[in-house]
Amino acid sequence: MSYDKAAIERIVKRIVYAVDHNQYHIARNENRTKNVDFLAEYEINETRLKDILSGLNADDFSESVQNVNPAFELEQEKLYIFGLKRRLLPVAEDEYKNVEIYVKVNIIERKIDDFVMLISIHEAEEPMSYAFK
Repeated sequence: MSYDKAAIERIVKRIVYAVDHNQYHIARNENRTKNVDFLAEYEINETRLKDILSGLNADDFSESVQNVNPAFELEQEKLYIFGLKRRLLPVAEDEYKNVEIYVKVNIIERKIDDFVMLISIHEAEEPMSYAFK
């Protein structure tokens, strides 16, 4: 699929703005244990998470997909998938590790500003492809 880089740059600005202004939430329910495990494995607190997500750019974009959650299928929501490469220090190790982070977000439009639901944030399970790299 072909994506418009300028449109993705606008999406990224919305995501980064929402994160910078604490207008986001990380899914941590029983279906999202990978998120919890990833944050714990690398001791990623809110400050570090915001730092990681603030570095997001259009070149990190992989693809957009339709939200298949039955609660949202009538709304035609798009989910945006990014891959971030970062050097992180695992809790149980002494050396930093190059980690490709899989990030899936839902942008919830509100009257005044956007709210970002971080559906997934964990180590990529397979090498990611990127739309603009």
